[in-house]
This record gives sequence, C-alpha cells and structure tokens, in this order.
Amino acid sequence: MSSSDFHQILGVAPDASIADIKRAYKRLAMRWHPDRNPDPQAHDQFRRVREAFEQLSRAADDGPAADAPAAEDPPKPPPKARSKPKGDDRRQEILVDLVEAARGATVTVTVAGRVACDDCNGSGHRSYGRTSMCEHCHGSGRIRRDGSLKPCPHCHGKGFTTDTRCPSCHGHGWQAADRQLAVSVPPAMLPGEELRIAGQGGPAPEHGEPGDLYLTLRARPHELFRLDRHDIHVNVPVSIFRLLAGGTVEVPSLDGVREVLLPEAAPGTPIRVAGAGFPGRGRRKAGDLLVTLETRPLSFISKEQKAMLEMSEQLLQAQLEAQSPALARWYDMLDTYR
Repeated sequence: MSSSDFHQILGVAPDASIADIKRAYKRLAMRWHPDRNPDPQAHDQFRRVREAFEQLSRAADDGPAADAPAAEDPPKPPPKARSKPKGDDRRQEILVDLVEAARGATVTVTVAGRVACDDCNGSGHRSYGRTSMCEHCHGSGRIRRDGSLKPCPHCHGKGFTTDTRCPSCHGHGWQAADRQLAVSVPPAMLPGEELRIAGQGGPAPEHGEPGDLYLTLRARPHELFRLDRHDIHVNVPVSIFRLLAGGTVEVPSLDGVREVLLPEAAPGTPIRVAGAGFPGRGRRKAGDLLVTLETRPLSFISKEQKAMLEMSEQLLQAQLEAQSPALARWYDMLDTYR
C-alpha cells in the first residue's frame, strides 16, 4: 500500500504534518474502536487506521511539530474471543393440543442421551482381555508378502490378538440412556415454529459445550377447531327455530365459551368474530373466529310447534311483499298458470 493510500485512509493531505496525522488518527481511532462501534466492520477499519498511522509516523521527515500533542500509545483492539467447540444441534417435533399452543403448556420431551458405562467407568476398556488366534496369519505370526515371510501386521507377529474392549458398551465408554425434559411452551406459539432449548442437544466435545435442542411445534387435530393461518374455524349446530329467530348462541373458542349474536336470517357466510382466533404474539395480531352455523334435523315436530309455524306462515302471507319480495313474485308468476 502506497503512502498516498495511507493519507487517504486518515483523510489528511499528502503534505500533512505529524501533528495533523496524530489528530486525524485519534479522531478515527475513537470512531472505529470496536469497544465503541458495534459495526461488524469496525475491527478491520480500526486495523487499517492504525496501520496507516504507524506507517506515516515512521516516514515523517519533519519530526514532531511544536504544537503536536504528547505521543500516546495508540489503543489496541481487544483480542477476539475464542469460541469453544460445540456439540451437534438436534431437532425433533413435539405434539400439543391447539388450545395448549394458544394458552401455553408444559410438555414432557424424551431426548436421546448417553451415560458413562458403569462396567468400564467410561474408559471403553476392561482390565483383562479376551485372547483369540489371529485370523489373518492363523496363529503363525507371519504372512507371506513379496515372496518372503514377514511379521503379521494385524497381530504384530504374536499369532494372537487380545480384545480389551468393554463388552457392555462395545468400547464406546458410554451407553444410550434417554432422559425426560419438562419443556415450557410459551403461549401463542403457532404450529411450525421452533423452540430452542440451550445445552440439551448433542454431547459436548472435549473442552467444549453441548449443542442445543430445537423443538418444532406440531398441533394434533382438534375435535372442534381448525386453524387456518391465524384464524380459527368452528362449526356450531343450531336449531332451525333459533336460526330463524336470531338472538344469541353460545360458541366455543380458544379462551372459553362466548355468546355470539346471530343474524335474523340464515347467513350465507360464516360469522366472523374479530380478534377471537389464535392469539397474537409480539407484532403478530390475533386472528379471527369464524363460526359456521349448522342446522340439525328434528326427529319430530309437536302439535304446538306446528300450530305456531302455521300462524307464522299466515302472518307472512299477510305481509308477503314486505317480508319476502322474491316469494311474492313467485306466487304472482304461479297465478299465471292457474
């Protein structure tokens, strides 16, 4: 890098005095020092400023200027912290009820783990070995190679091998042992989102730390509710009388039973209850509750009900044009065929 490049880094003229160079360096060092500037590029920028100052200070011919501030040791960047080796991260799914996902719950998670083998105290070996004849040299300790007999490399010329591996753990030093974790699922966690459990993943390597466990939330099918993005759909059975008369009907939701006002006529679309769907979290707003009304057939109609229905029909005929213009037009057309 040339001298002009160093002047450009410090933002000083090519004929700048050592005093100007020091002032420029102190200003830029304060700006780019990693302890003061969180920018990821601050460390490299600070190193370039420091290098430019050192090169121009050594190359200066005019010596320290009279008005130059006292020389100070330039601040050194902090050493980068060495990260510890980390075990593998693990991922698995957890099943929760849709209501539990909305309200939050504590679930038990089975995690594959390992424990030190008791039989070998985690060494993977036993104090005594099992001796067997070398299958490569058939106990002679020698094999023929390149036209001559040479010591068997598999048994090192002994003719036999000794297996000291622990039979309980097959020489691993550990045995598989599942462990149970009680995991708290926060409220309003949507299916498909991940929950990180620090330090519960793969085992820690030497002088390291264990990996993390990532749990993906899955919801079991619910007998009442169906989730569509943030909205909750529910089908509610009602009688034909309630559907015609209107009023209120009790509707289940994720936060309990609530009353919903029905229209006076059978709606063609679900009734939308704003904000009563899956709860919001952070910047995510709550969804809506969509209620679909379903009429159920009656096993029979009593005489009293028939009388009341007949009275209602007569009242309707008396003011048919006002209540049902479409039905009135039908009767008018029907009269033309009489």
